Amino acid sequence: MGLDINSVQFLIQAHKEGAQFDRVLMLGRQSLNVYPAKMRQVLGRHELPAQAFAPPATGCDYAEPCFQALGAKSVESMDASDFEGAQWVHDLNRPIPPELCERFDVVWDGGTLEHVFNFPLAVKNAMEMVRPGGRLFIHNCLNNVCGHGFYQFSPELFYRVFSQDNGFEVEHMVAHAIGPYGRWFAVADPDQIRSRVELITFVPMQLMVQARRVRVAPIFETPPQQSDYSALWQAPGGAVAQNPGHSRLRRLFPGLARLVHALLTGLEFYHRQSTRNRKFFRPVRRP
Repeated sequence: MGLDINSVQFLIQAHKEGAQFDRVLMLGRQSLNVYPAKMRQVLGRHELPAQAFAPPATGCDYAEPCFQALGAKSVESMDASDFEGAQWVHDLNRPIPPELCERFDVVWDGGTLEHVFNFPLAVKNAMEMVRPGGRLFIHNCLNNVCGHGFYQFSPELFYRVFSQDNGFEVEHMVAHAIGPYGRWFAVADPDQIRSRVELITFVPMQLMVQARRVRVAPIFETPPQQSDYSALWQAPGGAVAQNPGHSRLRRLFPGLARLVHALLTGLEFYHRQSTRNRKFFRPVRRP
């Protein structure tokens, strides 16, 4: 678990847009996987204090100096064990104690939730610890890392979790390839474009999410539903129109219909379900 250069730049962007970092909680004490020289360069470019990363730059193995450069007065961490010095020892598979509710301006998850079996409760815990007006940041696995944790996460999941019903709104969602050099892509909300946002890539991808708590609301009082199914249930008759040409082809030439279906499916994989699909993924500049 830790901050890479993508995480750092994502947080800097939030800071520039007015996010407050006074009191920060990290889910798991986060390492800082960026060289001090690079931190000085990036922070300096945005006129943020970089003294903590000047030579000999001791104490930069963990992420506290990065959050302090963004204005944090308090940086705490929560873990299921105190082996890395977490201030709060708590298993996110269990409900948080009341004193942690609405306590933090920022809750940062840089790779913890994917390792927690009871994900719905874990993400609810994280949401409840954010004060109204504060932010929850998530930087987790999107695809191609099966076995790294219990889960990989879809954009749909976070758009439905961080909804107005639950007192949140998604401010930014960005997909990028693992590593320091990949492009950033703003990810569309499936509910807004009336389509599943799916992705097939040759390299592992990660997802960065910035969600603001707009009000205190009962979280998951109504469980989230996938948006295309919700639309289907609300459609007249509950049915989706079929293409009559496809149905006729299946009746008259079933073998040809299967071949056409296979070819169309292959084309969809390579053209529709890639970061080249600008309906799903819009390139954005790094800060």
